Amino acid sequence: MKVISRPVVCLPLLAVFCAGGLFACAATGSAGSAVSGSSVATDAAESDHHLLLAELAMQDGAPGTAANEYVLAAQYSDDPERASQATRVAYQYGFLKQALVAANYWRALQPDDQAARLSIAQLQLQLGNRKKAIREFAAILDSEEEEREQLFLELTGIFMDSDGPWLASTVMEELARPYPELAQAHYAVAAIAMNASRFELALAEASKAVEQDSEWFSVATLLARARIASGQIEEGLAYADDLVLESRDDGVRLDYAYMLMSVGRSDDARLELMLLHEENGSASALRALGFLEMDAGRFEEAAARFSQLLGSGEYTFDALFYLGLIAERMEDYQRAMRAYARVNSGFSAIAAQARLARLMNQLGEAETALEHLALFGIQNPGFRVDMMVASAELLGEMGRYDEALETYREVLELRPADEGTGYAMAFMHELSGDLKSSIKQLRSFVRKRRADPLALNALGYTLAANTDKLSEAGRYINKAIELAPANAAIIDSKGWLHFRKGEYERALKYLRDAYTLDNDPEIAAHLGEVLWEMGEQTEAQKLWFQALAINPDSDALTDTMDRFGQ
Repeated sequence: MKVISRPVVCLPLLAVFCAGGLFACAATGSAGSAVSGSSVATDAAESDHHLLLAELAMQDGAPGTAANEYVLAAQYSDDPERASQATRVAYQYGFLKQALVAANYWRALQPDDQAARLSIAQLQLQLGNRKKAIREFAAILDSEEEEREQLFLELTGIFMDSDGPWLASTVMEELARPYPELAQAHYAVAAIAMNASRFELALAEASKAVEQDSEWFSVATLLARARIASGQIEEGLAYADDLVLESRDDGVRLDYAYMLMSVGRSDDARLELMLLHEENGSASALRALGFLEMDAGRFEEAAARFSQLLGSGEYTFDALFYLGLIAERMEDYQRAMRAYARVNSGFSAIAAQARLARLMNQLGEAETALEHLALFGIQNPGFRVDMMVASAELLGEMGRYDEALETYREVLELRPADEGTGYAMAFMHELSGDLKSSIKQLRSFVRKRRADPLALNALGYTLAANTDKLSEAGRYINKAIELAPANAAIIDSKGWLHFRKGEYERALKYLRDAYTLDNDPEIAAHLGEVLWEMGEQTEAQKLWFQALAINPDSDALTDTMDRFGQ
């Protein structure tokens, strides 16, 4: 590569990439050397050349090459827009390390540009660099005194989208510490803590936010949810009910309905949602009604709700996804695939394309299914890494465990703070028969996040289900349930632990409680097995077949039923 005469190109912030060979970092001239006009012109031509290579790579479906070329185009240019473009493209395709290189160069060109500073801070968070993320976000908050309240609300949205909820929660906790007088800071901590299942922290911080701003209904509903999640179910619901009466706000009413749904009070939730929809035609209420009918296995009623939602023009992709899911439940696979294929945007797109590929595989088109996921990721770069995760899951279903694990490793190289992929990889180890690696990985999560109920539960349940280390499993599960007493998955683990100990009556109580909160098919499998072993075979059969009608593709349920000849 041509020698670049501008010393700014080889920034210390880029040194790790220069040394590692990811990008060619040109040597600089001696300090104070003059930059000739011909050198500047040559640099501009070089930048244009890399920009052209980047665009060609994009057309050829080579996003990695494109990201690298965009960064090189930026490094050969003094134009901050090229650095901004390189940051956006690399980020969009999931190349976070390259995006950080470009963002650092962007900030070097425009030190006071808030978009550049926010990009660096967000990338440090997503790369799992906790200390650097705190430093970058703290500097932004410190410099924006007049906009600090609004900035905390904006950061809440950014942090909620993080692949590492626990990391995001600990970072936000540190950022808010210097601002105890700001209700928005307490709200941000509470909201991110809820997302990370840190319910005690969420309850404490939401309470402080309400004390400072009692008329802020969003934080009041967050306090109600935190109370419910912390096990104060009746207190939380009563508080939310009072909010509904006080505010008469449709958003508060919708939140209240979801709270009722979360604790298994479907009839009360249905009444609230029907009133909300009838009074003002709320599409959000209609969508929630569809969820309720789906959960109850009333597919015709659910289809009617989602068809009506589709006609409203709101939540279009959600409506298509659930109509596809209903068609799949009814074994109308072609109709399901057509619906899934139309979901190419929004949160439902990931699940829709994963289910479409799964149906392709079931119909004997395994390679076509994998190719579909890869192509969708190329055509929709924001979902590229998510499609890699979907491919890993599908490879696991095919029994191609080594390929699945390698794909997960590639994802974690791109998104090192992705907690969900970390758990998925641990469970894939277990599925492949490598229980030792699974437990080792789960233990590492617990060491890093000792008060994370999800990590504690994952390790505890794995030990309880697969080993004789029931006392150790109990320590983890008991700590998890102490931290998240209303979490159905953790309550299920507690019940299964008692079953493994031969304590059937205690197991039955916990499993019934878990199934009341969430009619998950795995909980149904566990509950049915306990009933069967207690001599209640008829009740177990009824439960299993009802659950199977709603969740026909549940491996946990079908495997359990097969073991008992059902």
